[in-house]
Amino acid sequence: MSKIITGKKLIKLVEDNKIIQDSDLKCVEGIKYDLRMGNKLLKSKFGRPISMSGLSASLQNDLIIEPGEMIFVLTLERLNLPNDIMATLSHKRKFSHQGILILGGLTIDPLYQGHLLIGLYNFSSTIYPLRPGKKLIAAIFHKLEESEIDKFEVPDVSIDEFPDELCQVMQNYKHITVQGLQQLLEKTQNEITNLRNELTTGRQWQKQFQESLDRHDKQIDKLISGLTEEKELRKTAETEFREDLKKIHRELIRNTIKISTIIAVAVLILSGFISIVFPKIFN
Repeated sequence: MSKIITGKKLIKLVEDNKIIQDSDLKCVEGIKYDLRMGNKLLKSKFGRPISMSGLSASLQNDLIIEPGEMIFVLTLERLNLPNDIMATLSHKRKFSHQGILILGGLTIDPLYQGHLLIGLYNFSSTIYPLRPGKKLIAAIFHKLEESEIDKFEVPDVSIDEFPDELCQVMQNYKHITVQGLQQLLEKTQNEITNLRNELTTGRQWQKQFQESLDRHDKQIDKLISGLTEEKELRKTAETEFREDLKKIHRELIRNTIKISTIIAVAVLILSGFISIVFPKIFN
């Protein structure tokens, strides 16, 4: 089983630059070595990798991690591991206490040579200043036993600069600030409230519309009922009117017969009177 390299053995390896280049004995603490933040920075605002020491005075204020932003740095130290030593990484608690999340692999294979690429994400609501040389992440080195040593292949990735594909991603990267996220949440909440109000208003409108339909239905029922009554009344009146016409017609016939009879009698009487009286007068 592999053993952790500690104490004087770790100090000796660091002094001799056997596992770490650009090292500092002050970074050795018990069983670990604290790798420091290098000078190279990849931040979306700049659009390309930069040297933090080479920035103008006007851009020094941009050496920060804004709330909700992610940046990448390289370690100041460069690892140079033999085939019988591997390393594991441990995040420093101070970063998490300050709202910084460290992103990156936690195991370094034997034979790896190069800097370490570390991502830093600010999940707090305050800015975090970047300071080259600051202790960044702890490395614990493990000595492999003979039985564990194999013909390891040299790792494909050896980092001395930021990978091109990562630079392309960061060119299009737009971080979401806590304030922006809060505004987005407030906007979403307002939209939900408006939608709820619209649904409530829609239900009220439907209720009012249904009540209006019910009132119209009642009015239509009353109108139909009135029309039905009117129809029956008209039908009854028409029947009565026809009966009255029949009565009048019969009465006219009777009166016509009476008048005709009277006229006929009067004509007969007048004719008899003329036939008797006129001869006497003219004689």
